[in-house]
Amino acid sequence: MNKKLSTFFIILGFLFLLNAIFGRYIVLPGYLASLEAGGATLEGASQVASPWKIIRYLLWGYSFKFGIYFIILGAMLRTDMSSARKWIIAIGGFVYIGFAYMPLPNPTSIIFGIAGGIMTVLMIYIFLRWAEERNQLLDDQKTARDYRMAGYFFFGMATYTLCPLLGVKAFALSPEKMIQFGLQAEAASLSFHLLIELVLGWLFVALSLRKSKNS
Repeated sequence: MNKKLSTFFIILGFLFLLNAIFGRYIVLPGYLASLEAGGATLEGASQVASPWKIIRYLLWGYSFKFGIYFIILGAMLRTDMSSARKWIIAIGGFVYIGFAYMPLPNPTSIIFGIAGGIMTVLMIYIFLRWAEERNQLLDDQKTARDYRMAGYFFFGMATYTLCPLLGVKAFALSPEKMIQFGLQAEAASLSFHLLIELVLGWLFVALSLRKSKNS
């Protein structure tokens, strides 16, 4: 039963991911049209778009998150994790997705500074623990751990790239300043850097897991 349910969730997750990738070609033209007609918010969109178009847009907007969510559920069902922990992860993940697009106040520079400081401390902790534990591992395990550390490095770089992209360099959070100072190309360049760093981060984490499996 668990295996069949696991397969169902994984297939469902892949279908959501496919919708996230290809659904944009169906949804975005109508979404852009609703923006031009004054539907910048969901309330405004409801006045210029049919209920089906709104549902279709929301389904697409949540597709990637639900895709990852269902694949994780399917993967969990193939483990010996306790039922209680599975339910905690399942409910917690669903609740998070439910609030993922909830409107939030504009973050101040102090909030960004505190969050950045917390993440920096966590990065340092991870790097020092890696160095401490590495010498106690077998050679194959060391290679896997090194790949993972490379992934963490690029995730760290991506985390910091958000700072100049969103703040004082490209002003992505203040598009009027970006346009005023002619920084659109700078924002595009930083976005490309961010994309490369995220791809490399996930690549090295995947290599780490592959190496762990083969060792």
